[in-house]
Amino acid sequence: MADAAAWQQIAGLASERCEQGSQVLLVCSALAGTTGALLAIEPSTGITDPVIMRILRQHAELAKKLGLHCDTLLEEFEGRLERALKACAGHDSPANRAALVALGEWASTRIGHQFLSGKMSCEWVDARDALTVVDEPFPDSGRAWLSARCETGADNALNERWSGLATVLITQGYVAAKGSAGTALLGRGGSDISAALLASRLSATEAEIWTDVPGLFSADPSFSPEALLIRELDYIEALEMAASGARVVHPRCIRAAAESGIALNIGDLSRPGCGGTRINGNKGVLDAPTVGVKAVTCQRGMLVMLLENLDSRQQVGFLAWAFDVISALGVSIDLVATSETTTTVAINNVDNHIDQALLQTMTDRLSERCRLRLFADSCCVNLVGRGVRTALAQLGPAAGLIEEQPLLMLSQSANDMCLSFLVYPEHAEALVDELHRHLVVEGTARRTPGIYGKSWLELGGQR
Repeated sequence: MADAAAWQQIAGLASERCEQGSQVLLVCSALAGTTGALLAIEPSTGITDPVIMRILRQHAELAKKLGLHCDTLLEEFEGRLERALKACAGHDSPANRAALVALGEWASTRIGHQFLSGKMSCEWVDARDALTVVDEPFPDSGRAWLSARCETGADNALNERWSGLATVLITQGYVAAKGSAGTALLGRGGSDISAALLASRLSATEAEIWTDVPGLFSADPSFSPEALLIRELDYIEALEMAASGARVVHPRCIRAAAESGIALNIGDLSRPGCGGTRINGNKGVLDAPTVGVKAVTCQRGMLVMLLENLDSRQQVGFLAWAFDVISALGVSIDLVATSETTTTVAINNVDNHIDQALLQTMTDRLSERCRLRLFADSCCVNLVGRGVRTALAQLGPAAGLIEEQPLLMLSQSANDMCLSFLVYPEHAEALVDELHRHLVVEGTARRTPGIYGKSWLELGGQR
């Protein structure tokens, strides 16, 4: 969103949809780097800090490239930033941090609104008027403010109100209202989540997600340049891919779309004509037998905990106690495996906003009843596809690679859609590449017409 060319593309796409008879709602993220910088900044930071000055300069440069004269808007942005920074300096709570970070979306959409208004009928609307987060068991936790949840469902009053506005509306992604005056964030991938939620609120038939890649690939192209563009997926497979590390679209975005029957079309904003991935409830090409691995994904930043107990399976309530300790801290478990003496759990550090203080509290409480071993930065390599257990018989030479590397956990999902390998981070890239080559490039699904498009390299990607 920091590129003037991107805004020209957005204007062109919006005009095309209007010519087709649609009213358009644009849901936009912050400019590149803004969200991460504001999340990471020290609470004592002032308005003259180099990081803040860089953010202000980036927005001013975009406005200039777009030919806009918006000194008043930029001054208001600076004033809002200064007030939010002072609030964080006084008390760096998740609520104050969320209010600070949300200013990135406010500024980008205000600049975008001014640009689009010179080309078409366009109005800015506040996403917080449409989205309100649901109550969390721990309302003051980082998760409740920085990775909040909203319910899906049509809002007829909102639909009627916004339908009476301009042909093109623009609003912030990533943010929602919390309580009477608070602003919460929807977490990683929040703008995509916002788009699906707002599409549900407005009873839209589809949502288009324009990003910097053509769609979902059969592997991360940075690991496997032979990765293939996946042309069509139903909600279930797409959700498994997203939940297991395919970060083009967030699993909560897919879940929101599925609950309301909204199709998701993913495309490359810089190359809108090069195809993409469609996610919907109509199986289409998936009506053909497609048992086998369709994608190999990787989740970084996984916390693996080995809870060693002398008799964990026979001791009544041990697992319930351990899970209660973890859930009481507002943390969710991704994977679990048990044996006679050990329970292994895997937790996503990023999605759960686990900092050193939270980790210390969790380990202290768990250590009261078991010996604990931590692997704080592991990777989860996942095979995704229907009937994924059949992949075990097809591993072939790739099995040798697994044997050569320490394996922290092997887990199969209950729906037979995902097989997960927890490994050390230095081994993840080679494992992804080898598994992808044997199970996807040379696999069963590749031979089924219509599932895959061109490879990353064929689409002009770099090794």
